Amino acid sequence: MTVGRYFQISVSFALAMLAPAAFATPCDGIDRGLTPERSAALAATISRQLNSDKTVVLQSYTSDSWSIIYVGPQAADRVFLFFSGDPLTHHYVTMWSGAARRTEEQSIHAWVMRNAPGIPVGLAKCFAWHVTNDRDM
Repeated sequence: MTVGRYFQISVSFALAMLAPAAFATPCDGIDRGLTPERSAALAATISRQLNSDKTVVLQSYTSDSWSIIYVGPQAADRVFLFFSGDPLTHHYVTMWSGAARRTEEQSIHAWVMRNAPGIPVGLAKCFAWHVTNDRDM
């Protein structure tokens, strides 16, 4: 094997080993699953909590017994609702809406920890990262 070919294989192997770390996000390991049935049940319950005729559930983030549900009420701005416990049986603890700059990730994380006491740190970090770096609206 030539030195050039050995170098090429070594670099390819090193990049392959780094790739998962390079693409890791704070949301890795956070449950983002949302079935149509769960979405419909959440929409009905959250509509009542928000006094909205209709609410669309857009996204869900769950870790341990906590959930953050991103919703679009019919007559209001989209909002993230934070739940300690099952959103079908618990009222939201706090809410957040608006835009965020990339430079605000740490301050948003601190806001979550202050306003949703007991939230898993990983879920708070995922939320702060998502709204500042990866918000897909």
